[in-house]
Amino acid sequence: MAETILAAEKREEKGKANVRRLRRTGKVPAIIYGEVEESLAVSIDAHTFEMMMKESHSIINLNLQGKDQQVIVREIQYHPVRGNVLHVDFMGVKKGQKITLAVDIHYVGKTVGEQEGGIFSTVKQEINISVLPKDVPDFIEVDISGLEIGGALRVKDVQLENVEFLDDLEDVICRVELPKIQEEVVEADIEEEEEEAEPEVITAREKTEEEEKKE
Repeated sequence: MAETILAAEKREEKGKANVRRLRRTGKVPAIIYGEVEESLAVSIDAHTFEMMMKESHSIINLNLQGKDQQVIVREIQYHPVRGNVLHVDFMGVKKGQKITLAVDIHYVGKTVGEQEGGIFSTVKQEINISVLPKDVPDFIEVDISGLEIGGALRVKDVQLENVEFLDDLEDVICRVELPKIQEEVVEADIEEEEEEAEPEVITAREKTEEEEKKE
């Protein structure tokens, strides 16, 4: 777990006009809720926060009026075109008390199945966990190198100490499959083999008019 210190200032003025003015000065409006007595409106430096998010998503020591408050990022709103941060929701955490959050999965390695022509695909990009603040991971690393074609990894295959997984342990997080064209070829071959294996059915020929008259 990486801890980061981020300075914050209490935000007295609210409203759209004040928020726009705040952003023009390089600040981002934010709110803290959770373990604090009541939700608190603050502002943070936009550039510092964006750089921090590129390095870590875990515990943040938010320094407000000379006091540190441990928080985690719960939601970030981005501009739909420019991509810059518009607003941040922080949740305050308390030492010794477990928190629930979603942590990103980092898949590492190259699967055996890909080297044999398979296609690797991810089903989950994050996993929901319950954990003490001191044990919050920056991300969850999953080694996929042993996966063969037709293989899959599930939540229960992830190894991480001091963490409780909240997702169904049988949920698939990633898999390696045959390319669709190859799947169709294999299915066609199976159908052909089944057809060849079917016994020939010999039907009785129709009686001629002459044979019917004799009867």
